[in-house]
Amino acid sequence: MPSSHSAIVACITTSVGINSGLGSDIFILSLCFYLVTVRDALGVRRANGLQAKKLNEVGKMLEKKGLYNEFKKIKEVNGHTPMEVVVGSLLGLFNGIAFAVL
Repeated sequence: MPSSHSAIVACITTSVGINSGLGSDIFILSLCFYLVTVRDALGVRRANGLQAKKLNEVGKMLEKKGLYNEFKKIKEVNGHTPMEVVVGSLLGLFNGIAFAVL
């Protein structure tokens, strides 16, 4: 269910923020890394999966009508839903606090 990518980068960002401070350069770098990872999980991968699904539907339709020979299915990678990313981020936040405090 939860996005493991979001959980890992949230954990890293939280740990770095607690250990190095919220004003440190390394925290800002890890925060940017977190934002890029979340954006990729939500937007890019999800859009690619939806596009692949539509292309497969069009390919099957063209093959059925005889306009296309031997259609090869495109791999459909769905990405993550917003709830999966949020749950992964919260899990990473709590784990990061636990690792930084202990």
